[in-house]
Amino acid sequence: MTTDNSLEKRRNKLTPEEKISWEENGYFVRHNVFTNEENDILSQVADDIAIGKLPFPDHRIFQNALVRDGKIEASGIHAMHSIHQMNLYSPEFLDRTRDPRLTEPIVDLLGPDILGLNSLYIWKPPKIGLGFPWHQDRWYTQPQFKTKTTVGTWTAIDAADKENGCLYVIPGSHKIGILEHIELEGSQQQEFRQAVGAKDEDGVAVELPPGSIIFFDNRILHKSTNNNSERFRRSNIAHYISAKAERIHHKNYMRPLMWVRGEIYPTLSEGVYREVLPFTESD
Repeated sequence: MTTDNSLEKRRNKLTPEEKISWEENGYFVRHNVFTNEENDILSQVADDIAIGKLPFPDHRIFQNALVRDGKIEASGIHAMHSIHQMNLYSPEFLDRTRDPRLTEPIVDLLGPDILGLNSLYIWKPPKIGLGFPWHQDRWYTQPQFKTKTTVGTWTAIDAADKENGCLYVIPGSHKIGILEHIELEGSQQQEFRQAVGAKDEDGVAVELPPGSIIFFDNRILHKSTNNNSERFRRSNIAHYISAKAERIHHKNYMRPLMWVRGEIYPTLSEGVYREVLPFTESD
């Protein structure tokens, strides 16, 4: 964890080429950022939660929809879809959220004062891992925060390719504003909505080797496809927001925020956590 916000000391800051890609395309990619050993630490924690070896709030754990709906049989990690808010309860995931290899490029995008908006781990198991439709993450957070954008980071735990359901993005779509999103049928789609007007032919596959990261503007249209391979396609996602953003009180759900680096401002001071929470059955 780092608390030194000195711009001169940041070894992982944004490069000129990345800045151009960010502004023009809404994303950039970095390779060979995390080692297999570092990613294995996260995978072991996530797997232990999935099999009940580590406690975690049930309402943040999601099974694969095909398993949940009784359409197929699977158990253990092969029955998993995702776990949300990992950095609230896991010191390993909190350390990753605060890792300078993730946060230092974001300083150039959001400023030196950063909060963690969400942290999640996705399995996408072989043959049954489901994709999600075109959407913009900003559509989900727009009712709760006043800010231009937030930043997402998507780290490949396994190789992500077209066969096992990698991400697709529409370059430049962060410039078109937030589209209308509509509900889709199916249990899996309760988690996502479909952006109206997004076209598959405009999408570009982002194939990544393990340990590589895509940094993306949360206004960019992106999706993933089903895993048709015999391999897992696991990933770790961390979203960030400027600590200077303003919270809008929402009647249904107030997203918990985690301090990452820099100062905390009154506009978001309510409900900002600094360390992992002790798990209780009421969480």
